[in-house]
Amino acid sequence: MDSVSSRWCSVLMMGVVTLSPLAPRPVAGQDLSEITRPIEARRYRASSGLFDPESNIDARPIAPGETLTLAELEGPGEIRHIWFTIGALDRRFTRSLVLRFYWDDAETPSVEAPIGDFFAAGNGMRVNVSSLPIEVTSYGRAFNSYWRMPFHRKARLTLTNESDQRVTSCYYYVDWLAFDELPDDALYFHARYRQEFPVEPFTPYTVAEIRGEGHYVGTVLSIQSSMGSWLGESDDRFYIDGEVIPSLVGTGMEDYFTDAWNHRLFTNLRAGVSIYEPKGLDQRVTAYRWHIADPITFRSSLRVEMERRSYAAITDPATGEDVTWDFKYRPDVFSSVAFWYATEPADRFWAFPPLRERVNPEIVVETTLMLDELKTSPGIHLSQRYTRSTNAAGGDARKAMTYVENGEIGGWLEVPVPVEEAGDYSVSIYQMLFRDYGTWRVTMTGPGFETELDPAMDFYDPFVVQTFNMPENYLYGTWYENKVGVYTLAPGLYTIRFECVGSNPLARVRGVAYTQAGSRYLEESPPGSPGLNMALDAISLRKLPWENSWEWMQDYLAREEQLFAERVEEARERVGELAAAIEAFQRDTGEFPRVLDELVERPRRLPEGSGDWPYLSDPDLDGIPLDPWGQRYRYLVPGTHNPGTFDVWSVHGNERDPRVWIGNWRE
Repeated sequence: MDSVSSRWCSVLMMGVVTLSPLAPRPVAGQDLSEITRPIEARRYRASSGLFDPESNIDARPIAPGETLTLAELEGPGEIRHIWFTIGALDRRFTRSLVLRFYWDDAETPSVEAPIGDFFAAGNGMRVNVSSLPIEVTSYGRAFNSYWRMPFHRKARLTLTNESDQRVTSCYYYVDWLAFDELPDDALYFHARYRQEFPVEPFTPYTVAEIRGEGHYVGTVLSIQSSMGSWLGESDDRFYIDGEVIPSLVGTGMEDYFTDAWNHRLFTNLRAGVSIYEPKGLDQRVTAYRWHIADPITFRSSLRVEMERRSYAAITDPATGEDVTWDFKYRPDVFSSVAFWYATEPADRFWAFPPLRERVNPEIVVETTLMLDELKTSPGIHLSQRYTRSTNAAGGDARKAMTYVENGEIGGWLEVPVPVEEAGDYSVSIYQMLFRDYGTWRVTMTGPGFETELDPAMDFYDPFVVQTFNMPENYLYGTWYENKVGVYTLAPGLYTIRFECVGSNPLARVRGVAYTQAGSRYLEESPPGSPGLNMALDAISLRKLPWENSWEWMQDYLAREEQLFAERVEEARERVGELAAAIEAFQRDTGEFPRVLDELVERPRRLPEGSGDWPYLSDPDLDGIPLDPWGQRYRYLVPGTHNPGTFDVWSVHGNERDPRVWIGNWRE
């Protein structure tokens, strides 16, 4: 995608988030009727404030590896609201900070999730969300939970910094009600994160494997795409209380998240897609669905799955051409948080993954910290300036950036980027956009490598018409991640070069000096001169976790061909066994079975000592097995193909195409 298209895609993306506060808002614990009745409880708050009216130091720092106890509460009680805002040196702090909540005397947390994923933003990203139980504002910086979390005896809430960098400020509230007593059947709140990579073909992604009694209330699903094309054909499946065949089966991923015909950004009360990058390699997606109005109840167990099959497009390394496939398994990185209520605090159903597995290895070049290492053409002046955004490099409310003052076309800046490990890297330029910035050609060179990342990267700010720019910058720039491609890099020192090639037609200098030599102004640009400056937040190279998608697909296709041949043969053999058993049943009883399960149940009409019961070869069967595609064998008497007797067949995983069915008739 070119820079202009990408920019205006971002305008639309950010516009959706901006407009979302106009949607109806929940109040009073999600139910207006509650505020018309007396509430027999006392309101309390645990917060990061020091309760010093003369001080504004209301945040808590968290050192690398440290766990901050947010609250230790004595019950009975119920948490009604949790709020955070965080300043951290780690750019992926939404994945490296982990929430853990413990109810009563449980040693295992019932809530265990990275803070971003819990608040419906995966992949270490930040975004606004406007939903019934979760609201995120301030451009992904203010987190609010309205999930109700009752506890009978006590509650302990913690936040752990699993990164190697300091959290400079963690502000938080935990708002809760203390009751004299809670109903004995009050359910415990759960939220569990899991992820899976590498991917085993022919298997679904399991969101949750729950034991006990309760009801399921929500899913946050995040994906990092390992190949191109549409990734959302996968169906959701819910297996309730030990079901072999799920009683709830969906029609596609976007349908489960209440949308239709592809994904798009939206954030509604009960469902939304909070992150959706353009289709392609390294596309990042997060979607959420709350089952508050339509909870999924279970008595003993619940398994929640999402298929991995969809369209696929990969570049053939031999020809350079894209090759596409229809409805194949994909090796994308899936991660999720499952939300449910249960009668007891639950044990873990999987180990919590370490940080190195949750976050892509990333080279982050903080240009503001290395001004002396940057090379420039004569006449360019570099300085450090600040915005009002969260400062990933400095950790406070200001965002440091590298400000590049340039007065002429052809001015250039070079940034060194060291790469220590070979691999495929997704390259992003974190731009700062402003009303008088120019257009710059961006190239990258290194060991045996040379490419143009963007012929004309535009640094003009299209959000300047708003009172507060996005994210909320009225001084020198709007933060914007510009993904410029995925490249295979060898170890070595690379150079990313920015060369001014012109100005956006709307960019204008407003009587400010922009050509400098050292600290002396040489001349002052007249008002209305074309803007030729730029500013950088940082440069990122994220190492992708998969080795070679083309080789994975070729191996998968060969395995699929062999597996499907084995399945066809297995289905043919089983159909033959079923047909023989049905015929034996008819000989012994004088009639055909009404349903196939009668083949493993002794017919009441069968005299003692007669017949070869059970009629299938395996005497331990307690029912007719599923076919190799996980579906029931079909049976019809009298048959359509065999009108004088019966039909028995497998639909071959495709109910709509009788041509592929495997049955007891001539093909």
